[in-house]
Amino acid sequence: MTNYKFVDPQVTRREMVQVLTKGLGRSLTEQEINTIHWLGDCEYQTRGVLLDLFKELVEKK
Repeated sequence: MTNYKFVDPQVTRREMVQVLTKGLGRSLTEQEINTIHWLGDCEYQTRGVLLDLFKELVEKK
């Protein structure tokens, strides 16, 4: 189990958008960005898990 350090939600949101944009090869829609913003309100460890999952999917591509 990874121990996640607190990261400001704005930083995590920005990183999620960057990773997903790279992985999808396109810009995110407004609805997708709003969903990322909503996800950014969850607990910092949950944000870390989600970001790591996004990164792993992009790397497998």
